Amino acid sequence: MSRAAVKDKRGLSVIIGYVLLIVISIVMSVIVYQWLKTYVPKDIATCPDGTSMFIKVVNYNCTTGVLTVTVANTGRFGIDGYFIRASNKSDEELATIDISSNLITASPEERLVKISGSEIRFSNYENSLSPEDTGNINSNAFNVLSYGRIYKIEVIPARIQEADNQKKLVMCGNVKAEEKLTCN
Repeated sequence: MSRAAVKDKRGLSVIIGYVLLIVISIVMSVIVYQWLKTYVPKDIATCPDGTSMFIKVVNYNCTTGVLTVTVANTGRFGIDGYFIRASNKSDEELATIDISSNLITASPEERLVKISGSEIRFSNYENSLSPEDTGNINSNAFNVLSYGRIYKIEVIPARIQEADNQKKLVMCGNVKAEEKLTCN
């Protein structure tokens, strides 16, 4: 075998080594990508179209700091509860203060109101504020005196829905209700 033939074979084995290296790295990239895809949620659960909540009455006493909010389900689906945020700045666009932990009183009806995280739930039953109910309203009072003057509140309904064979709490951010407050 001549020296030229040996040099040609050495050059070919280097190219095969590079090709194998590229193929192995591509295969590893595909495996890692498939593994990481399992950590990203497939679909973000959203409330169905037709979910709606209306702020029926707001009563705000600046001196005592008591804010009474009455909401009604005006949509086509039951609602489990709501998130309530307030703003103590007149020029703030987004209400950022969570006032759910300052719940004083709840509706006197048979509906049990409880706080679950930062959600005000209507009862122990899922999506219990039904639009078919004749009494599809809920009234709660909050003590907001420690936040100073409140200028605006936002109420965001929430539902329990099944997603990926699990029941999950879904915030209906696309149907939030806002109300600018005046002192009574």
